[in-house]
Amino acid sequence: MDIEFLSKLVKSVGVSGYEDEIAELIKSEMEKYTDSVEIDTLGNVIGLKKGNGKGKIMLAAHMDEIGFVVSHIDKNGFIFVSP
Repeated sequence: MDIEFLSKLVKSVGVSGYEDEIAELIKSEMEKYTDSVEIDTLGNVIGLKKGNGKGKIMLAAHMDEIGFVVSHIDKNGFIFVSP
């Protein structure tokens, strides 16, 4: 496991609608292992690795994270959040 890359992923901003930073990070990592990588107009990171013609594999995953804003902390320390 690449701990350095994992650390960069965790520290990057990737809240829904603001995935540009995480997309660029994933793109730069994918460039090491693929023949081509691009980020399309919707923000999807698409990589191509040419094979031997005997089959195809697709890897699909989301890269956004849940983002909340702390709206209130009560006297008991409970944190209230808003999406």
